[in-house]
Amino acid sequence: MKKIIGFILLLLFSVTIASCSNTNNEDGRYSIYLLAKEKGYTGTYEEWIESLKGDKVVLVVVGDELKWKYSEEDNTKYRTLITLSSIKGKDGVDGETPYIGDDGYWYIGDECLDVYAQPKEVKEITTSTVDGKTVFNFIFDDNTEIKAELKPEKNPIREVKSTLKEVNAYKSFKAFSAAKYYGIYLDKEEYQLGTVNLRFVDDESLVPYISLEEMSKLLNKNLNSTDVLSKVEEVDGNCIWTNTKAGTVESSVVINPHNQEITITGSFNKIYRNAVDNSKYSLLLESNYTETIIKNDDVKNAVLSYKDTDFQAFKEGGIYYYPFSLLSLALQNFTGHNYFYNYTNIYEYHEYENLKNVDIYKKETDEESYNVLEEMGKYVETNYTLTDPAGCPLMPMYYRLHNRSEFTFVFDNFYGLASVRNISSMKEFYKVYGIYDAMISDNAKIRGKAYSMASFILQDGHTGKANLGANSWGEENGGRGIDPAYVSKLDEERRTLRLSLKDQRTSVLTKAGFTEDNSRNAILYSADGLTAYFYFDEFEATNNAYDNSGNRKTDEALQAVDSYFFFVKQLNEIKAHTTTVDGKEVKVKNVIIDDSLNGGGIIYAMGKLLALLSKDNNGVLYTQNELTNEITKNVYRVDSNKDGVFDEKDSFGNDFNFVILTSYISFSCGNAFPFVASKFDHVKTIGTKSGGGECVVGEIVLSNAMQYYHSSAEHLIIYDETKKTIAGVEDGKDVDKTIFYHNLYNIEELNKIIKTLFTQA
Repeated sequence: MKKIIGFILLLLFSVTIASCSNTNNEDGRYSIYLLAKEKGYTGTYEEWIESLKGDKVVLVVVGDELKWKYSEEDNTKYRTLITLSSIKGKDGVDGETPYIGDDGYWYIGDECLDVYAQPKEVKEITTSTVDGKTVFNFIFDDNTEIKAELKPEKNPIREVKSTLKEVNAYKSFKAFSAAKYYGIYLDKEEYQLGTVNLRFVDDESLVPYISLEEMSKLLNKNLNSTDVLSKVEEVDGNCIWTNTKAGTVESSVVINPHNQEITITGSFNKIYRNAVDNSKYSLLLESNYTETIIKNDDVKNAVLSYKDTDFQAFKEGGIYYYPFSLLSLALQNFTGHNYFYNYTNIYEYHEYENLKNVDIYKKETDEESYNVLEEMGKYVETNYTLTDPAGCPLMPMYYRLHNRSEFTFVFDNFYGLASVRNISSMKEFYKVYGIYDAMISDNAKIRGKAYSMASFILQDGHTGKANLGANSWGEENGGRGIDPAYVSKLDEERRTLRLSLKDQRTSVLTKAGFTEDNSRNAILYSADGLTAYFYFDEFEATNNAYDNSGNRKTDEALQAVDSYFFFVKQLNEIKAHTTTVDGKEVKVKNVIIDDSLNGGGIIYAMGKLLALLSKDNNGVLYTQNELTNEITKNVYRVDSNKDGVFDEKDSFGNDFNFVILTSYISFSCGNAFPFVASKFDHVKTIGTKSGGGECVVGEIVLSNAMQYYHSSAEHLIIYDETKKTIAGVEDGKDVDKTIFYHNLYNIEELNKIIKTLFTQA
């Protein structure tokens, strides 16, 4: 059985060093000097000897680092010598010499050893040169010996030849009306973003590179004012982009191409306009919305690393160039603007799932249109005539490595549940599942399956492959003799339960006289008239509240596609309803909101629903970005009665007690809604514990046009501003009263339980 030496245990040992002054490989001090020099020590050997305070050096393995100190120093003085991941085993020809494998374990031949997980004293370290490589020999006090050599480090800066190319950039959606794809003529000014100077490495025509300055020019097409000073400069080898307004730095991006890190500070919100004009969104229609950033003591800069990828920068004409997709993917979560290169042009996109359906015209008078993704297919078909083992176009290896790097970079930096799942490196995580190498297979079907598995195995309900079909390269989810990657067991369990509960609810509604066509608007009332019931299965917010003439759509039309308008209709109808009991008219006091089959939706639609349920017309949502620890407070107020005043008359918390019905299927927003709403005294939850999911869904589109979604670094939380405490909703919410599934939609049983939760006047 494998033991993760140096990753789980601390390996403590000391090194006794002879007091020799000659500089040969028999001197243990000289061996350590060589090792330190390999890793950046710049002093001479004599300076090294002079600095020695004794004849004993203690080594300790902590995590992935081999650290050392002088024996008389305290334990706070350990310095990093090398990382375990930077050395690899030197196989003995006899198969009997222990060595360190690429995975960090000790081996003899193919057998993994447990013995070296125990602390041992190292009595000697020597070095030798084998085939031009430095090999280190660790000899223990029991005369066992371990040989390891330094791995050649990847140079973060490429040495290449490149060609400059001017590429057109366009918007592929309506920028200032509805985010809808229609009538897009590239010769119209509103869709033109100008040209972008890209560089292409020789024989790598599919991967564009861009300077930070050129990327800033593209993104700064979205500046909302002319008084922003944008500056890009190189300081001490770092590329720095700052945006300053009225003497204040609003945002900065620092790229260290040597450490392969991107540091982002501040916000683009104040200086950038949104990709679309939200005033035309029904999400904000007839509502008042404010956003406040709360900076606690633990606020930090967002630091993104691409060390675990094959991404490299190169320098030409004194300017650093980076893979275009690296900068685009790194910045899209901060700027709100997404870009895609289809081998011909750059397109800013808003909703990728519609991008494949958009008809784009080169000239206003053209009758024929083309599709962004179809153009990719034509390019591949024309330029890549060789086929792979699956009969698909043979993707060049450099492009396979590039796409894998995109995927790994996003999940390394933006996957919000990595720490929860104890994943410190997505690269190593994928290796455990045999996925990492499969991502660069020359077989398109194997690659497609690998990427599907990479998202499905996380089993968090928010992560998966959005499009299981093939792209221009044939990378679908398996096929051609390759079994597909199936969705997670968790998803299958939820699907089975969902179908069962849906059948049960449909049976109840059918008996009440509702057909499949009108059941969405169904309202059930208890026999005593005190309790009403309605359901909703998704948080919806239409992105087109106006027709093509610019007129507001009718309430009836909006109720069918937007949860806020639907709730207003249902609650007003319930408020007006009376039931005659023993000759007396009874008004509804309790409203059951059936959230049991709600799988989520648009998070900000929830804010308006919370305002409707409140007593003071305040719906508050808190989100926290784990990259920066900043908390965003979003406050919604609504004008449901359309009197132009945002007051308590627009909410229903003074009219009803609310009970939210949940199940294991209540996921994402469906999970957060009962969690957040239950802070109101007049809101209770019944059913079973909800299904979890606190992360806002992130999205990634790889350069090969494959789309994935994932739990992002933005978490929906409960935040107490006075106590400064944070509570999460990832694991679901326990209910105030448990109801077994067979009675979940029995309104009379629910009514009995509700009377025990609230004091009925």
